[in-house]
Amino acid sequence: MAERTLILVPCCLRKKPDDTDDTGDTPDYDRRFCITNYLSEGMAKKLMELRRLVARNLEAGPDIGSETLQATQVRYMRAYERYCGQLYSKISRESWEKLNGHPDLSLIIVSALYGILRHDEFIRNYDRQMKDKIEGRQLKTWWRNKGLCDILLDYVKRNKIEVVHDFLSEDYSEAIKPFQSKIKELGLRYEYHKFGSEFGSGSNCYRGEEVNELIQTFPS
Repeated sequence: MAERTLILVPCCLRKKPDDTDDTGDTPDYDRRFCITNYLSEGMAKKLMELRRLVARNLEAGPDIGSETLQATQVRYMRAYERYCGQLYSKISRESWEKLNGHPDLSLIIVSALYGILRHDEFIRNYDRQMKDKIEGRQLKTWWRNKGLCDILLDYVKRNKIEVVHDFLSEDYSEAIKPFQSKIKELGLRYEYHKFGSEFGSGSNCYRGEEVNELIQTFPS
């Protein structure tokens, strides 16, 4: 029997734009895939409150915890289809489809705008980065101080995760501190996949290749 496994990856700057023939973007937001369905009620509420703060200058929408009765211009796409940077381009369509609905394997993205989200969650096109500032702090520090680690730990506990594979880069690791030490305190297996300066600008390609191999070799 496979161990319940979580893969952590960072979001990326490059995203597919709206309104192009091959993107499949939609104005409809499907709540069934939101990470809040996998969190406790208190942590789900907290995450949405934090998303609203980060997105205060963006158009309202259910993805950022705000509702509006008026028609908006926001269009949505699944996260793994929206992100198109080097890491994501190395993960095959077959791998993403294997993740969809898998009972023992999940992938969470740490995001400057969303905090954390599942790979198949519907997201908008956005330009927030971890080095952007809110309330005088960079977002990576802001998310850390607001307890993003506790929200992620809630996901781990509620979904009975046994193994964590961490592919996060430095800025994204900062946003969830002290997650690594907390996971070890829980007695769970923690695998950190380090990509140092020796990988240069291609580090995200290597991340993507390793994530793809991990998914491909995981029991179906």
